Amino acid sequence: MIRIGIAGVGGIGSNVAALLARAGAEKLRIVDFDRVELCNLNRQYYFPDQVGGLKTRMLKRNLLRINPDLTVECVEEKIDRSCAVSRFDDCDCVVEGMDTLSDKQMFVETMAESGRHVVSASGIAGENLTCIRTRKIGNCHIVGDFESDAADFPISPQKVLMVSLLLADIIIRTYNPGSPEET
Repeated sequence: MIRIGIAGVGGIGSNVAALLARAGAEKLRIVDFDRVELCNLNRQYYFPDQVGGLKTRMLKRNLLRINPDLTVECVEEKIDRSCAVSRFDDCDCVVEGMDTLSDKQMFVETMAESGRHVVSASGIAGENLTCIRTRKIGNCHIVGDFESDAADFPISPQKVLMVSLLLADIIIRTYNPGSPEET
């Protein structure tokens, strides 16, 4: 049985989790320390009545409504270099959904050392969807435009969802026997 870890369940992490639940994933470990805020609702897989709740617990509720057979393990913790590898040591693949560039870099570099397969996003701000592309570097697939930063452009729901779809697609094609080969 494939276990997928998700490090950070904001825009990328929560939407990838929902897509994996719809695709029939069996086991997810979701790790985040944050709470749902009203400003998250335009691009994250949460609802108004969940504002103030822990993201992991609220997301688990939402995912089980999609797929009641899904096993979701919630870990309320901030991920840093000291726990990144151990938190996902039994996961086949890990989704990087961290908020800051420095956290993203730390996580991807730490996972690269572990040999764990990682999917990550880079450049998801702005509204331009035509510039989204995928790169594979070592054990990591990265999706985004590799340029836009939230400090310079607003984060648009459609771009977050597009990148999430592509990340979920990589996971589904990689870990679903009988699916078409990745190109």
